[in-house]
Amino acid sequence: MIKRLVFIFVALVVFYVFFVQVQVVITRKQRAEQGVQQPSAQKPQKIFSFSFTKYTPEGQREIEIEGDSADILSNTVQLMNVMAKAYAEEVPVTVTADRGKYDKKKNKIHLEKNVVATTDDGTRLVTEALDMSPSEHIVETDLPTQVKKDNINVEGTGARAETNLKKVKFQKNVTVVVQNMEDKETGPTTITCDGTLVVDYEKNIAHFRDNVVAQDSRGKLTADTMDVYYNRVSRRVSKIVSVGDVVIENPDGNKTYSDSVIYLADEGRIILGGDTEALYFSGDANKTLGKGVL
Repeated sequence: MIKRLVFIFVALVVFYVFFVQVQVVITRKQRAEQGVQQPSAQKPQKIFSFSFTKYTPEGQREIEIEGDSADILSNTVQLMNVMAKAYAEEVPVTVTADRGKYDKKKNKIHLEKNVVATTDDGTRLVTEALDMSPSEHIVETDLPTQVKKDNINVEGTGARAETNLKKVKFQKNVTVVVQNMEDKETGPTTITCDGTLVVDYEKNIAHFRDNVVAQDSRGKLTADTMDVYYNRVSRRVSKIVSVGDVVIENPDGNKTYSDSVIYLADEGRIILGGDTEALYFSGDANKTLGKGVL
């Protein structure tokens, strides 16, 4: 009887040991499979605040950059929540964007998504991508761009500007809207062109090229090229110089054709140049005019 009990006890011990070993093997196998299927989670990348200032050989500030980055030691720093300041004669343009990258070797900055550039004098440029070359004092983009200053709003495709935004060149498909702040009944003046537009905010002049159309409530003026001058104080259009297949059309439908036209807005005068022809819808025959002033 005692031998039988000892045998049963030994058998139970052996079974327990075997059961434990099996459980250990199964557990190790499951952990190994989980390790293959789901690699251990990597530690999250640490985001650093990136701040950088570059000076010219003369000791003047050239560029300041701030943003968040996971790799601030790379030659090309990828950035988020970017704020950059580019200086031209110590007058900065401040640019913000959702993301961008800074090439340390080339000293170039590329910004993307919700890009907004502003200057201390109130000029504001908005686009979806912008390349900055601080050493050359240039910012540029191939995308649709809007520039607004005071009562003048400019939109076009592709833009290249000086860093201080005092001179901006649009490539094509341009629309300019000049709000008349003093005479709201007259309404805004709208000028469009298919070709380039160069706006010089410092000299208060804009050069339009290719199929230019200027229009307000007083009539429409079309030409191959058009130079528009703005009054420095009132910011209204003060003079328009049009050249090439110029057509003046008033609200009554009367038209004047000329090789060139100078429109003096403040005086309400139009100076015609070259061959001129006027077409009136008042019952009179068409009239051909020489050079003169209307």
